[in-house]
Amino acid sequence: MRNFLVTDEVRRYAVEHGTWRPGDVARKLHDDTMALGDPAGMQIGDDQGQLLTMLARLIGARRAIEVGTFTGYSSMCIARGLPDDGWLLCCDVSVEWTSIAQDGWNRAGLADRIELRIAPALDTLRALPMAADIDLAFIDADKPGYLAYWSELVPRVRSGGLLLADNVLVEWTDR
Repeated sequence: MRNFLVTDEVRRYAVEHGTWRPGDVARKLHDDTMALGDPAGMQIGDDQGQLLTMLARLIGARRAIEVGTFTGYSSMCIARGLPDDGWLLCCDVSVEWTSIAQDGWNRAGLADRIELRIAPALDTLRALPMAADIDLAFIDADKPGYLAYWSELVPRVRSGGLLLADNVLVEWTDR
């Protein structure tokens, strides 16, 4: 079981009845990631991947950003939700892990809509134009950097767009 809120039974049901089922390419990417050992726990689940694909399609996303690419499963799912002429900017600092991602994107036929930038994500985000033209942003990188990433992305995400952050529990207070 991945967490106490979503049981394996619920996850399996979501994957089996979702709009996209992981095929051979996704399974190979999963297996390549699992071969990394302990870091493999950073990969999102199939149910989360289906949600990312569905959300991208629901809002008609054409331009997306991912902060923290790891081995590329989440970016593969986001890119699947984009139209053929869509664009996904992936921000990461690991050449080793993103080389696995790039192989997966190529095998999935999605590499033409994904741009990878190997640099600190904050530097990459700050270099982007301030225009609010991003439809979907997904933050799944170093947790202490989330607030800075969020602050850079908010003015760049269009009205009605989505800004998603993985594994976050925040207590908002008026202090």
